[in-house]
Formats: sequence, C-alpha cells, structure tokens
Amino acid sequence: MQIEHVSRNFELSEFIKNYAEHKLERLKHYLRELDTAEDSVRVRVVYDYEKHRHRYRVDIDVYFNTPGGGVIHAWEESNDLYSAIDFVIDEVERQLIRLKSRRIEERRRQAKLESLKEHTAVEPSIQRPLIAVEPLPVDKPMTVDDARIMLEEMGSFFLPFINSETGQVNVIYRKKGGNYGLITPSV
Repeated sequence: MQIEHVSRNFELSEFIKNYAEHKLERLKHYLRELDTAEDSVRVRVVYDYEKHRHRYRVDIDVYFNTPGGGVIHAWEESNDLYSAIDFVIDEVERQLIRLKSRRIEERRRQAKLESLKEHTAVEPSIQRPLIAVEPLPVDKPMTVDDARIMLEEMGSFFLPFINSETGQVNVIYRKKGGNYGLITPSV
C-alpha cells in the first residue's frame, strides 16, 4: 500500500504521518480479503486546517489499480486532528466492508449463472411431455356478453372467441380486480 500525505495550511509532523499510517494498517486485512495486492493500492491522505473555524479536515482517497478498479473516498472534520483521522479511517473501513460484500455477492451471482448454464446445457436432451388442453370453442361466433359468461363458467383467465358483430378473433380476460378486459385486433 503506497501512502501519500498532503498537508494544507499547517506543517505536518512525522508523528502525525506515523499515527495515520499506523491506523491505516488495519485496512490491509480488508484489502487481502478483496483479493487486492497491497502494492496495487494507493492511498492519498489530505490534511487541511481551516483557520477561521479552527477545524481540521482529513480526506482519504483509496485508489485500486486492479482490473475491478475503483476509488473509495471519505472525509471528516473535527477540532482535534487525531479524532478526525480516527473517524475518517472508520468510514473508509465501513466502505471497504460494503465493497467486500458487494464483490462476494457478485461472485455468488456469477457462480449461480454458471451453474444454470451448465444445468441448461444438459437439459435440452430431456423431452418434456405435452399436457392435453381442453379445446376452446373458437369456431362458433358469439357476442362479448356470451364470451364473458362462458369465461365465468370455465373458470379460466382468458378466452379467445370470434366476435359475432365484427367477425374477428377477440380475447376476453379476467383482471385482478374482478373486472374483465377485451383485446381486439387493431385495424
């Protein structure tokens, strides 16, 4: 892990750099779990002091130079520089945990897709039996009301029929609310 320290508006001491680097050591555990080589991660820590508010701001950017790539950014403000460093590293750690869980979920999804591909590649050789379906009375023309009554008697969800008024094939169907819909061909 390459660490770069940048200071703005105040002099940065070696003690502060060492403190931040010591705190950043606990992130190495998550980088190993993400299958990220430590030398492919670059961390930039920016320390800023706002004189008019007497507050320190610490920004941390973690750059992943890997095929998956990505950047994690977090910042924190406090009157105490050390507590700002602690809080911002906690936020980076939370983001690394989220990134780890997303990558694990992505690997699971990819493995599931692969297993489905393997499973479906074998399955086309299996012939599925046809299910016998009761023939629909499409040959007799009927009115929309007659088709609705027949649909209720059959207990089906839809019924194609020849409309006696237009002579075209229509479909009457049952909606979720208990109403009925009619599909007619567009002319």
